[in-house]
Amino acid sequence: MTTQAIIDVIDDNSDIRRMLELVLTANGFNVRTHESAQTFLGTQRSAEPRLLILDVRMPGMTGPELYSRLRDQGENHPVIFMSGECLPHETANILSSKPIAFLWKPFNTQQLLEAIEQGFQQLAMTS
Repeated sequence: MTTQAIIDVIDDNSDIRRMLELVLTANGFNVRTHESAQTFLGTQRSAEPRLLILDVRMPGMTGPELYSRLRDQGENHPVIFMSGECLPHETANILSSKPIAFLWKPFNTQQLLEAIEQGFQQLAMTS
């Protein structure tokens, strides 16, 4: 499953995108990065299973707003949210959407890989 599924990283910080792409590619994952929710929505998305890694705070459309929009459109992808700062009510709203994980930046690679594995297990159960 992990080699066929796509991990979409959506974060406005180019350093975070680059770091995640390097780490995840080195671990054998198929990774695509996007600088914004709008950029992600504008790409042609294939039918392969996917997992989303979403930054919470981005200009334009936030990660939670993107996730809500995708769910409203019938796209129910496992999601990992990440943030360097988040208000308590934002955190509560995010956790109510039942993400695979909510990671506080900076997070360690092992936390991320464990969350990804949980996401791929969820994908396997829905396939």
